[in-house]
Amino acid sequence: MAKEDDKIVKEPVKIRFRELKNGNTSIYLDIYVNGVREYEFLNIYLRPEKERADRLWNKEQLRLANAVKAERIVSIQNGEFGFKDIKRARKLNFITYLESMAETYEANGQTACGVLTRSAIRRLVDYKGKVVPFSTVTKEYLIGFIDYLNNERYDFDKKENKKEGKPRRLSGVYKEALFARVMVALNKAEREGIILKNPGKSIDASLKPRAEEKSRAYLTLEEVKKISETEYRPKNDVKPAFMFACFTGLRYSDIYKLTWGEMSIGPDGKLRLDTKMKKTGKDLYLPLSDNAIAWLPDRENAPDNARVFYRLPDQVGNADARLHTLIRNAGIKKPVSFHVARHTFATLTLTYGADLYTVSKLLGHANMRTTQIYAKIVDENKRKAVNLIPNL
Repeated sequence: MAKEDDKIVKEPVKIRFRELKNGNTSIYLDIYVNGVREYEFLNIYLRPEKERADRLWNKEQLRLANAVKAERIVSIQNGEFGFKDIKRARKLNFITYLESMAETYEANGQTACGVLTRSAIRRLVDYKGKVVPFSTVTKEYLIGFIDYLNNERYDFDKKENKKEGKPRRLSGVYKEALFARVMVALNKAEREGIILKNPGKSIDASLKPRAEEKSRAYLTLEEVKKISETEYRPKNDVKPAFMFACFTGLRYSDIYKLTWGEMSIGPDGKLRLDTKMKKTGKDLYLPLSDNAIAWLPDRENAPDNARVFYRLPDQVGNADARLHTLIRNAGIKKPVSFHVARHTFATLTLTYGADLYTVSKLLGHANMRTTQIYAKIVDENKRKAVNLIPNL
């Protein structure tokens, strides 16, 4: 029965015994963390049980050994356990390390980070196998992985492609996201002292995967006004939620789960939003404008844990299908999804004078380069505006 339990719960620390020539038995710990095994001898011994005193002695020694074992397990769980030297630490398996990070993301509700990390793991395993000590994760290893991503491979995340073996080239956005997960893990390993320096930092930027810049769909203020004035009969929250998104920049996933308890009155006497973004797991503080507040439904007696837009479809695809009717009735002839509201908020705030850093924080972007895409849209609009004046 004990053996079956070991299969279910893998303990990082186990008590082992070694018989000595003098008849005593030495007790030591077998410690296995992230692919590296160490043995810790405790200088604790069991005696042959010839009389009652021997049995009492052995019972006390086992108690001491189990106490040390418990201390080591707590130390490992707190991330405080250190191997004897850096050479041993560098034998840690990078793939196992990434898997541990993916589990942490998933436990914290950071679904997108967890999915991307596991997707990167699958490709790393296909690239160089499951056993990748940190000492082998060099600049050359990473450049080779970039080449791997740039080559045509079937998409592991699509079951039908894996079944039929269809080759397809990964998008620039996806390659950049996958490599970013690897860099995040190496930066963490550097901070923890597992590696002296992240080798990816010395790779030329021109070699790293980068997303192709694409124009992003957005609505002008005039189009937003048209939508606000368009009648929408169905008894659901699609229209108010979409308008709220246009004035807050929130994703559909965050608006769907938004509760009244996440709103409060700030020191300035204005309503604000304190929430955790579902996609990234990061906290977001967002002052609400009068335009945004105008589209909030009446709270009445709803408790703090009640959803604000409780009549929204649980799938964004279903919400987009209903939104298309509203957009068509407004006379807007462009493809509009719920996510376009986020692009609209970014573009409008920059157009009307907000600085890039502030907009980046309002959107919850980790990298300002993502926000710069909207700045380019605004610059392009300015160029078009000045060119509207006819030549003399």
